[in-house]
Amino acid sequence: MLESGLNLNRALMIISRQTNNRQQVEIYNELLKNIESGLSLAEAMEEDEVFPDLFTAVVKAGEKSGSLVEVLKSLENYYSSREKLKKDIKKAAFYPLTVITAVFIAAAFIFKFILPVFIDLFAEFSGELPLITVLFLQLSQLFNNYFIVILIFLILLITAFVYLFKSQERRDLKSSFLLQTPLLSIIYRDLILTQIATYLALLLKSGLKLISALELLKNIISDYQYQNFIEQTTLNISKGASLTDCFGDSKYIPDVFYYLLMTGEETAQMENMLERAGDYYYQKLSEEIARMLQYLEPLLITLTAIFVALLAAAVMMPMFQIYLII
Repeated sequence: MLESGLNLNRALMIISRQTNNRQQVEIYNELLKNIESGLSLAEAMEEDEVFPDLFTAVVKAGEKSGSLVEVLKSLENYYSSREKLKKDIKKAAFYPLTVITAVFIAAAFIFKFILPVFIDLFAEFSGELPLITVLFLQLSQLFNNYFIVILIFLILLITAFVYLFKSQERRDLKSSFLLQTPLLSIIYRDLILTQIATYLALLLKSGLKLISALELLKNIISDYQYQNFIEQTTLNISKGASLTDCFGDSKYIPDVFYYLLMTGEETAQMENMLERAGDYYYQKLSEEIARMLQYLEPLLITLTAIFVALLAAAVMMPMFQIYLII
């Protein structure tokens, strides 16, 4: 709308009238009210305290540099890509979590209610039970005898994981876990690299200076180790080092990212090359999620089939022996 020539007030008014969400309407109306009182768009956003720091900082820089329209278009592209990535991650996680949960509930039901029925039946069996049957019956007895203990342990384990991922005090442990866990670390590292490249390109294109952009970037990146790396990079640049030198000497930045950045610095196209790096790692991340889901689905199906087959064998083999005796 701004690109077509509408002023900011009228654009916000039109957007407000097209929105059915009451909460969003209130946000737009509050923005419009603050702007009409003499505040800039960025100042109005800061008054609302609804918009993230990245959004507000980029808009503020865009207003100062006179490139608000271009900055808003960049923000639109960024948030569209981020929402698509979130949907891809949720889609990738939904199937395995659903299967694992269903198998766990089914196994708990079988061990708690089904197998105990066969314990009394097989107790009258004079022959030797198959090894697989003995193992399943022992697991069932163990599960029933220590059901409360197992339940408490699982609750404590889940609580500990939630605390680890939510707690600000244990960010170092969360970071170490995610960066060192096989397979998961590859996806997580590429996610952080996508954020660094995309955020930094967005901030620099809006007109922010490099040090100011890095200081803001440090507070946006969610990983503890990368936050420390960005902080150290900001300190080194303030002492005269270049961004390429800082990234090239770090274990956190892979060669592809470094060479793209070096090319951008040499050709004075830093923002464009950062955008390319962001696109590259975004595409790489999407492919890794799709590949993981591709391998995970047959693996879970196979494991489920093995469990069902072993359970069926544990029950049917002694039943067949009893039938032969009779």
